[in-house]
Amino acid sequence: MIDERIEKALSSNAPVQELRNLASHLLAQGQTREEILDLFEHARHTLRQADREAEEDAVMDVMDFLVGWCSPHMRLPPEQPTSGGRS
Repeated sequence: MIDERIEKALSSNAPVQELRNLASHLLAQGQTREEILDLFEHARHTLRQADREAEEDAVMDVMDFLVGWCSPHMRLPPEQPTSGGRS
């Protein structure tokens, strides 16, 4: 099952932008990039099994924004320091 926030973004008129907004919001709430990538990877895998290729592509685009495989202006903001990280 796909996270309802991801399904909602996918059903919008601008799924990539809505997914990007979701990822940015989760970063701002303190989730790590790894946690967000895991969430999106689960959705991607489920979409692939359901043969929802266009939606899978949208999810992969946002995963690229998270890891920096995109134009500099599309990268998501730097991750906030976490309690387990070094300063």
